[in-house]
This record gives sequence, structure tokens and C-alpha cells, in this order.
Amino acid sequence: MPSKKKKDSDDKDQKPVRISAIDEDVLTVLMGRELYGLEILDQLNLGRPSELKFGSLYPALNRLEKKGLVSWQWGDEVDESGGARRKYYKVTGLGVKSLRAVQEYRALLAQRAGQAPAT
Repeated sequence: MPSKKKKDSDDKDQKPVRISAIDEDVLTVLMGRELYGLEILDQLNLGRPSELKFGSLYPALNRLEKKGLVSWQWGDEVDESGGARRKYYKVTGLGVKSLRAVQEYRALLAQRAGQAPAT
């Protein structure tokens, strides 16, 4: 298992972290589950207007890990498909808090837009 800078329990006391749109998408897909890279990519690309590639996903995952918003662990040594060992990602407490803050803000913006007078 990778070394962690901060434990999930410490995340509760931290303020939400700023995240980009792709970071928000990745966190949303990971909420409540652990997925490896290809699974994340498959979920992100369902119905997406322009396909996201691995070259965008892995930098986002690394950025999210550095910010303490996701953590990862290695999967089993032996995989039934015979492929490489998989790295499974999950959202930390700080990741949940940061995503919720962004979602609440977006909902507020949508509400304001709906109340704006027509011109």
C-alpha cells in the first residue's frame, strides 16, 4: 500500500480544495467506489461529447492524489485477465468535501440563472 501524507480522518478538519472540471468529473465517478484507470475512463466517456484519453486522466489522478483528494492501493498480484497489476483509486474525506462544495456552488449558480430576469 502507498504511503500517505495524511490520513482520511484528518481530511475532515481541512477546508475544501479548488478543483478543475476534469477533477470534478473524476471525483464524481469515484464517489462511493474504488475503480482502476480503465474503469474510470470508461465511466467518464459514457455519453461524453469529446472522448477523454489516458493522457488526460492520469495527470488528473496524480494531481488529485497530491492534493489529498484521492488515495490508491494496488489490486491483487494475480489478475484474472493476465494483465498488469491494477491501481485502484478512491475518494478521500477531503475529496468528498471538496466535490460537495463545488456541486453546491454549481447548484447555486443554476438557481440564480433560473431566477434572472429575461432580457
